[in-house]
Amino acid sequence: MNVPFVLVVDDYANTRAYLRALLEHEGFGVLEAGTGERALEILSSKDGRSVRAILLDLKLPNQSGIDLIAPFRSLCPRAPIIIMTAHASVPTAVSAIQKGAFHYLEKPLAEEELLETLSRAMALEAPEGRGEAEPPSPLELVGPTMERMMDRLRKAGSHPFPVLITGESGTGKEMVARTIHRFSPRFREPFVAVNTGAIPRDLVSSELFGHEKGSFTGALERKVGWFEAAGNGTLFLDEIGTMDLPVQVALLRVIESRSFSRVGGTVSIPFSAKILCATNENLEDMMKEGRFREDLFYRLNVHAIRLPPLRQRTEEIGFLAAHFLREALGLKGDEPEIHFSERARKILERYPWPGNIRELKNCMITISIEHGPEIRESSHPLIPEEWLPEAVLAAGTLPGAFEPEPRTLKENERDQIRKILMETGGNKAQAARILGISRKSLYAKLREYGLGDPAGPE
Repeated sequence: MNVPFVLVVDDYANTRAYLRALLEHEGFGVLEAGTGERALEILSSKDGRSVRAILLDLKLPNQSGIDLIAPFRSLCPRAPIIIMTAHASVPTAVSAIQKGAFHYLEKPLAEEELLETLSRAMALEAPEGRGEAEPPSPLELVGPTMERMMDRLRKAGSHPFPVLITGESGTGKEMVARTIHRFSPRFREPFVAVNTGAIPRDLVSSELFGHEKGSFTGALERKVGWFEAAGNGTLFLDEIGTMDLPVQVALLRVIESRSFSRVGGTVSIPFSAKILCATNENLEDMMKEGRFREDLFYRLNVHAIRLPPLRQRTEEIGFLAAHFLREALGLKGDEPEIHFSERARKILERYPWPGNIRELKNCMITISIEHGPEIRESSHPLIPEEWLPEAVLAAGTLPGAFEPEPRTLKENERDQIRKILMETGGNKAQAARILGISRKSLYAKLREYGLGDPAGPE
């Protein structure tokens, strides 16, 4: 089994120990360095070949982490670099991204955010060479529906024109944007993702375009904005529908002139990045209401991609749920497959999933937390309906929402035996006592239902 290794570069031993414990629990291997020099030694050695991602502290003894990005990428070009900093700011993030970092995280680190960022970074790990290999499909994009869409994403990455990605919240719009970037000739250039809805309205122009020193109260120094940080790469503007009309006008000017100026500045700065936008709102309705400019809409809607909600992908829900549960448990390819009982699967399919992929993923994380040991210890994991979160279970079993199909006695018996074996951790003697049958009878039924080797270990 090839364990993915993460190189942790931080001068605090406690931080390294904490990250080692967290990452090893999630199935990663960990290499440690307390200085930039030691990190360069590791990446130059044979151990460096196994590094799949780098967690790099911003402030190291006598050195800035940002200055290490270039030599790290030179030694290990396929490993995404994630900056860790206790002093997060837009200029810091811009500088890191411009130098080639994948993302940055603010200390104290949020475990879920760290693991999700690592997952995204490794899913979109740069292939060897330039554009010669197709990036792997991240879990948010697996399934027949998304596989059929991959050709559209490949085409979207092949041209320089804007792409408008629409879909409900949680359908994976940012992951689609990152995949388009990976399919483009720009994939070694920065990918800058900006959630415009999360920026205070009075700071949107400054954050997007930057500002000159003294341009407004509090502008104590020149600041580079996200448009400038994108360079020749890709600029992803999420929640585009939240932009005020004046900012929409400024964005339209950038698209038309391919240039912009910092707030308070007069110098025209060329803009060459590819623009990807996303929204969960109906921009056409917003146009009718006068909240979104028609001319901007048609500038952005050159190539439109709509992501279907999860409730329209019912045939894939069981497949996706098993993937996310395996991911949450850290199971590898050679470990047992996970299945859901017929009733659990139908409840998952009947539930409307208002949070879409994100909600399904969280649901599987909950199951992994509450029942992880039982699943790991079973040679044939079968997830019963009782393990589903209460909200999913309640909505999926409302009157008329689920009509169970008639089950045979053998089906009921097989599921009962499997359930008792899981509850007893595979102890056949104890399972036979609970079932009220002899061990010999239990062995016969294990053979009949294909539930494992009767002569195998308890």
